[in-house]
Amino acid sequence: MTVAHLLSSADPRRSGGIGVAVARLAAAQRSQGLMVQLCPADAGDQRQAAVAAGAAVVHSHGLWLASSRAARRLRRSGLPLVVTPHGMLDPWAARRRGLPKALLWWWGERRTLATAGCLQALCRPEADVLQALGLPVPVALIPNGVDLPDRRVPLPPPPWHGRLPSEARVLLFLGRFHAKKGLEPLLQAWERWTVAAGIRDAWLVLAGFGDGGALERRLQRRPLPQVLLVGAVAGPVRDSCCHHADGFVLPSHSEGLPMAALEAMAWGLPCLLSPGCHLPEAFQVEAAWPAPPDPPALMAVLQRWYGLSPAAAAAMGAAGRRYVERHHGWDRVARQTLELYAWLQGQADRPAWVCGPSPP
Repeated sequence: MTVAHLLSSADPRRSGGIGVAVARLAAAQRSQGLMVQLCPADAGDQRQAAVAAGAAVVHSHGLWLASSRAARRLRRSGLPLVVTPHGMLDPWAARRRGLPKALLWWWGERRTLATAGCLQALCRPEADVLQALGLPVPVALIPNGVDLPDRRVPLPPPPWHGRLPSEARVLLFLGRFHAKKGLEPLLQAWERWTVAAGIRDAWLVLAGFGDGGALERRLQRRPLPQVLLVGAVAGPVRDSCCHHADGFVLPSHSEGLPMAALEAMAWGLPCLLSPGCHLPEAFQVEAAWPAPPDPPALMAVLQRWYGLSPAAAAAMGAAGRRYVERHHGWDRVARQTLELYAWLQGQADRPAWVCGPSPP
């Protein structure tokens, strides 16, 4: 069986967490014997690529993009279709959708979802949102996965090497520079906290992309204390960021299930995550502390992170690594997707983690 994955771009510097997730999922599926074809919109006609690959199942990732149009055309040809919105229908995102996206929703996106064989939710809140749409389509709860890093593998220096004092404690933000990520309240909180507490050895490192240089221009106009922007990172450099940081922060308003947070836990970093990251289990196992996108609340959790002893930080990191190893291994996720594809083709029983009506 061959599955065609439709996505906006295979370059993680353009597609962000979705591109990383799809690439890792594809690798895990191949290791389990599935034939996989990545069909990025920026590489040509996605429908033609899927047909040429002999796809038996189409798996479309994200909304509001060219992939949705290709998915609808492939569905009309009779191929089973799985759609993973990746958090793009989260209530916070929906409130900011505006008229253009509202028109896109009624013109095509709703039809894409309504005619799919199944929708994939990355977390329980997203499953609830998808079911609340009232579409006659089942919903499969399959999370993102993460690779457990091998710390013995040599890595390049992090991008802040030689730019920060050797004793600097680094709090890492890794993700797309977008309003939903909570960057504005984080920067406000960081400035107030470092000034009020007289902090000199803690640095906020911002690794990301996606705002056309707006954040860089802002920091040039008005530099903030101990904030370093390093731009987009990928591959071994991305791993090096996680390996050399002392903590990770993601105070998002809205997420599907953030790959960067899973990676940070896999690397054993103490994490500061908002409830919008949809990882309540990380709080329960004491791998993370709540960090809502609110400056006063963020100031308090920043101070708490700064006060961590090395032993306490190591304990938080170990708890996070155990959690993702148990619940977010790519082998486990890939097996679930293979079970889903087999069911949609009538070759297996309905999986227990699929809820809602039968496929249309």
